[in-house]
Amino acid sequence: MRQDDRAPLGHQYALAMLSGGEEEVRGLAEQAGSQLTLDAFLRVQDEEPVPAFLHSALCAMSLPTKRPKDEFEPIIREDGRYALAINPRPVLQEIDGKRVMKSLGVPFGSYPRVALIYILSQAVQQRSRDVFLGRNFTDWMRRLGYQTISYGPRGTANLMKQQVDRLLACEWQIRWDGADADQNAFAVRDVKISNEYAGSLDKDGAFAREIRMSEVFYQHLVEHAVPLNEVAIRELKGTPTALDLYTYLAYRLPRVSAERGQAISWDQLAKHLGNAADSKRFRQTVRETMQLVSSVYPNANVDVSGRKVLLYPSPAPLEKKLVGAHLRLVGVEPRRKKPVAGHSDAASGEGRAVQKPAADLLAFPAGSLQYGSREAAFLAIGRDKGAPWDVDMMAGEFRRGCPDIDRRRTEKEWLRMWESFVTAFAKRRRQSQA
Repeated sequence: MRQDDRAPLGHQYALAMLSGGEEEVRGLAEQAGSQLTLDAFLRVQDEEPVPAFLHSALCAMSLPTKRPKDEFEPIIREDGRYALAINPRPVLQEIDGKRVMKSLGVPFGSYPRVALIYILSQAVQQRSRDVFLGRNFTDWMRRLGYQTISYGPRGTANLMKQQVDRLLACEWQIRWDGADADQNAFAVRDVKISNEYAGSLDKDGAFAREIRMSEVFYQHLVEHAVPLNEVAIRELKGTPTALDLYTYLAYRLPRVSAERGQAISWDQLAKHLGNAADSKRFRQTVRETMQLVSSVYPNANVDVSGRKVLLYPSPAPLEKKLVGAHLRLVGVEPRRKKPVAGHSDAASGEGRAVQKPAADLLAFPAGSLQYGSREAAFLAIGRDKGAPWDVDMMAGEFRRGCPDIDRRRTEKEWLRMWESFVTAFAKRRRQSQA
């Protein structure tokens, strides 16, 4: 995939890190990214990956992102051989001093997604279907990545509690087609079997619940757990669509085998993510969300710029080295290493190459871009991506804004940086005039 505005932002960050380190990543973020994506990328790069897991069926089919119109109706999702049903069962509640059976509704938003990943991760890591959440709700939320925890009707603790209550009160069913005829109607029921219907905040703030998964679901989870990076989950925890897109790509991309990639329609992706928005709005949301997702999963090789979504073979998100050799999987040459003195290329070992000659490194064009054979490529990009604004005016802004404009780079790198800048410049100008 060529490095242009179609390349995921995290992929561009990874290339910048590979060629110039953190300084170059920050320069790129000023031109084509944002502080949010920059911070997420750098934090994921700085920390060791922490394994987390989610069932493959839950990666392919998502919870509602917002409160459904009828939150007491069961949710049914289908994805090829999988079918998922989430049924909000009635639970015993005390209302006006009386104990009654009433449904809490289905879970929605980011809180139950984060909680579900934690619960299933603990089951896989501990090799036990009994998952103990803990006695202190605040400590548990901090383990989930929430640093600011507030209590009150709209506080983070109360919102999480409500969604965990809903999550644990539901009956979950997952059906899938088996290889044998006898398994074609197999169903997993009662993922949750807990002491009561959910965890509760007592008057002293205690929170004590143990979840026991059904044996059948637990065994299937161990066999079909998709590896995730908990560090990335923490960065995405406030955006349900970002969590859904990340977990879906973590499940699908390592399973794409054809080098030419696999195409899916936007309607198929909307079905996977359980999104009911109109097609145009959904595409815009995914393209914007992909900026953040790719920042925490730079090796995700996806093209969301066209009429279809293109998925290419990519490493799993738990790979420690998110920049460097893995980028060769998406058509990028590894960083060249300077040969050891006194050794020829053959003697220096396989994969070692001669350092790029200084003659191949150039300065950004000086003066007007309207004239000159070298300037023609920059002029074409400026007119194509930056119309209707003046190309030389944009070049002046680029020279003033680039933190290391005097540094010499390859022509390809200058063209990539210039195109990213022009695209972002034109977008900002259009938005300011809207």
